[in-house]
Amino acid sequence: MRMYNPEWEAIKEFNYQASMAEVQFDLAGLEIPEDHGYALYQELCRLLPWLAETADAGVQSVHGAPSGRNANLVINRRVKLVLRVPVDRVQAVEALVGQTIDPGAGPITIGALKVRQLMPSHTLYAHFADFGTADEAEFLARAKAELEAMGIQCGLMCGKKRHLSTPEGQLEGYSLMLHDLTLLQSMQVIERGLGRHRAYGCGIFVPHKSIKEVVAH
Repeated sequence: MRMYNPEWEAIKEFNYQASMAEVQFDLAGLEIPEDHGYALYQELCRLLPWLAETADAGVQSVHGAPSGRNANLVINRRVKLVLRVPVDRVQAVEALVGQTIDPGAGPITIGALKVRQLMPSHTLYAHFADFGTADEAEFLARAKAELEAMGIQCGLMCGKKRHLSTPEGQLEGYSLMLHDLTLLQSMQVIERGLGRHRAYGCGIFVPHKSIKEVVAH
């Protein structure tokens, strides 16, 4: 039996017209490089040229289990491709269904899609945020400054160090958790993101379990 969470009721009553939507695609293939952000984005732009001109669009990192060879991740039926796009572009991304891409570890076929409404949360998490620095203190300072420029004050927790390769050089940053957000603030962050390179999977936030649960463990 699932325990009641008072936040669920607050979310049900929260009225917000989102300008962005999340589109989730099934994938069929064997593996994808662990460091795939840049190559994946280039493959998607080949199929959706307008993606490169859509500043707010983001491509989430593909999450899978390590294959144990060649720094690749295994693709199984739970592994998804997730794009965050303006609501008026949702229909346009349907063109990806049935297409084949190769971000560097063999062909991957893009399958059926689901459109998911973006949901607020008092706690958000980004797998990788990039603020142009590998220094943890400076990273947090820049994240805080960007939030304050949006009129948001909240708690920040820096996590694991991350990196991503591009032709211009390696991007370095950290995973990042934000907590004690209002529901409206969380939607602002979810829709806008933080830092640089949303196209490569950076600065894209998703709802996370309570910060109290994280600290407790």
